[in-house]
Amino acid sequence: MSARADEVALAAAAVAGVVAIAVADGPYEPFESVMGVVLAILLAVLYRPPTPESGTTAWVKAAAAAAVGALVLCLVLSFPVDQAVRAVAADGGNTDLSVSWVLSALWLIGFLNLLVALRFTVLRVPAAAEDPDKDALTSV
Repeated sequence: MSARADEVALAAAAVAGVVAIAVADGPYEPFESVMGVVLAILLAVLYRPPTPESGTTAWVKAAAAAAVGALVLCLVLSFPVDQAVRAVAADGGNTDLSVSWVLSALWLIGFLNLLVALRFTVLRVPAAAEDPDKDALTSV
């Protein structure tokens, strides 16, 4: 897959994630989490992190992918987080705790972890799996 296709997959997942979160009216529903799982699967299939390199460009590329990955993670967790926060608030817990704050904190944690993982480790499918003429499961 070309670098351009990776960029398009990343941008498309970002737009879809933002739209899915922006149009949510009221409490999150299970379908928002389903949309997040679908976007996560698409990213896993279509996006390949670049080979680790040095310099500012490597950080920028890793930051873009980490931001989108964390957004998709928040979308996957939106319904369970919504239900948990509402349960705590209903039991007389901290009513100042809001779903948006919890998801924002999860995004930040996910972003920082993905940034480090994408910047310093190689999370790539072996080259044989990227070649459609080779069988990734049998080639060594």
